Amino acid sequence: MNNFVPLQTISQKPETKVYSIVIPHKNTASLLERLLDSIPWVLSPQVIVVDNNSSDEELQQVEMLRQRFDFLLCHSTGCGAGDARNVGLQRATGQWVLFADSDDYFMPEASNLISAHADDSADIVFFDVVSAYSETLEPAYRDRSVKLLFQRYHREHDNPDVFRCLYTNPWGKMIRRQLIIDNNIRFEDIPSGNDCYFSVVAGLTARQVAVDERPLYCITVRSGSITSTLDREHLESNGQSRLRVNRLLRQRGYGRYQLSVLYYIGMARCFGWRYFLHAFYESCRHGNRPWVGVSRLLKPDTLGGIHYKQK
Repeated sequence: MNNFVPLQTISQKPETKVYSIVIPHKNTASLLERLLDSIPWVLSPQVIVVDNNSSDEELQQVEMLRQRFDFLLCHSTGCGAGDARNVGLQRATGQWVLFADSDDYFMPEASNLISAHADDSADIVFFDVVSAYSETLEPAYRDRSVKLLFQRYHREHDNPDVFRCLYTNPWGKMIRRQLIIDNNIRFEDIPSGNDCYFSVVAGLTARQVAVDERPLYCITVRSGSITSTLDREHLESNGQSRLRVNRLLRQRGYGRYQLSVLYYIGMARCFGWRYFLHAFYESCRHGNRPWVGVSRLLKPDTLGGIHYKQK
């Protein structure tokens, strides 16, 4: 784990921008160009691209993009996107921070949606998202979990705790940077699931949150990405992250919003019964109830209708 500069020290910097957009990047320069094209530049945001161990060729392409787009290029050497986002936060100066992944993009109405909340009293503004296949831009499935959050939010009489506890991704929201600084909130420097703990801690710490049902952002499905490739290291990292979040939720009195560990246990089968029993034991040891929804584990190659390529 890198030794980061304490985030409190950044509060001394002058606030020259209203918005900072932090983008972790690794070997996706062509897709990064698409994202940069979609950024609402009319708002004059501070854009920070943090490269995490890209190849020399890819890094040269990113450097060339600076001829077209005004962004700060930083570097990180940690496990992945979590370390990169922390580096970006150290350089951010905006009143609001937004996160984007280099293979995703903002919706055309993003400038109007973001500016509508510039003077909002909330610490976090949650938006809806859409999903598309990266190659064809046809509708995809990765927005399903967010859509379900909005349904639960209304089912619970517009209870904001749904978003505080369960909106576990960094994109699709605006976060007041002072909230991050005052509480020294960091991303975990782990291979997968690095954003989960950060998002829940921020949600629980926020004094007030706002919900906007308009889509701000498009999350893509791309062959070869972490979200579409299954390997044991990333599965274990993601599973352990969810277990840590569930422990936090129970400690804070939000046990009813614990994250499902079904994915962790179900996909563990792909690596043999011994690892499956390990995942089941870990879930029980950390106070979770892995048998909830266990019937879904009977599906041989999918979990919840989502297909994964085993690595």
